[in-house]
Amino acid sequence: MRVKQNKVRLALFIIIPLLMFTIIAAVGSLKRTSNIIAQSQNEAIWYVLQLTKEYAEFNYQLRSYQSFRSDHNDMMLQYEILWSRFKTILINSDIIHLHNFNGALQEIIDHYGFIQSIEDDLINLPQTYNVKPVLDAVRADYDELVIFLNHKFRLSSGELAEQINAVAKMEMLIRYLLAVTLLLGVLIIYILHRESKLHHKLAMSDSLTGVSNRLWLNRELVKLTDNKTPFTFYLIDLDGFKQINDTLGHQAGDELLVEVASRLKTLKCSHFKVARMGGDEFAVIELCPQQADQQPCIGKQIIEAFKQPACYAGKYHAISASIGASEYPGTAKEISELLQQADFAMYEVKQQGKNGFQHFTKKARQRLDVLF
Repeated sequence: MRVKQNKVRLALFIIIPLLMFTIIAAVGSLKRTSNIIAQSQNEAIWYVLQLTKEYAEFNYQLRSYQSFRSDHNDMMLQYEILWSRFKTILINSDIIHLHNFNGALQEIIDHYGFIQSIEDDLINLPQTYNVKPVLDAVRADYDELVIFLNHKFRLSSGELAEQINAVAKMEMLIRYLLAVTLLLGVLIIYILHRESKLHHKLAMSDSLTGVSNRLWLNRELVKLTDNKTPFTFYLIDLDGFKQINDTLGHQAGDELLVEVASRLKTLKCSHFKVARMGGDEFAVIELCPQQADQQPCIGKQIIEAFKQPACYAGKYHAISASIGASEYPGTAKEISELLQQADFAMYEVKQQGKNGFQHFTKKARQRLDVLF
């Protein structure tokens, strides 16, 4: 189960940064695409504005020709410019988004067809001088084109500015969403980190007494021995615990275990750690004093901790424990040897009538060697 949780947590730690990176990349791509579209649309509008400008100039030249203020060549030159402007819009591949303005392209094609249709009439004007019908038709076509373009591109209503503002607001919304996503990612990472720490703490703690458990003890011993840190290991076994469970019930036994753990946690020493090994066994690790003139302070305190009665099953009862101690690297060089020595010293206390404390000694080593 823990392995599965670790895999899920690892996957989340990998996926969340990738998700945030993907969002950032997507927003950047969207912005670049929006810029391209906006540039293309603005280009289309610019061409249309130039078209209407040239068409208005052609109207002016045609009226001037009618009133003899312009000659035929000037009028035809402006016609060629207008014709060229229509052609540029229709064949220019750079205006790639003109078709997005529904109907605009076809409307321009239709007006271009009209401009083509009057070419012969314009060429023959010096002979016919029938200007008014041509001028009326051109003026009507121009007015129709301007009305359509103003409506389609909203060149006079301000709708284009509103669309630009809407795009800007959308971009701001995307930025806010991105910020929220980033905050959520950070929050998820923080929650996962806290959950990981909580699970680690629960995995390393004894659920009944609140002190560290056997798993923590094993890892702590490995860490101390790997670092060559000198320490004394105390193994504590409660006397008569099985009888308490059998006669007073497991609830009474649990109450005693909690009381013993509480007393061990409050020992007055700056360099010790307490753990429950399981059942009625506790362990205390006392780091060796850094100063040569300092002496170990835990041993006597552990003995004193069991001299006061403990309350369980609603009454106070006398309690005792058998305690064995071994030292690293004094008497033991390996963890297994350390535990075996402390267990053997504690066993000797049991053999001598319980309720006592015994360090593993050279004599004990000789007896242990005989046994094993």
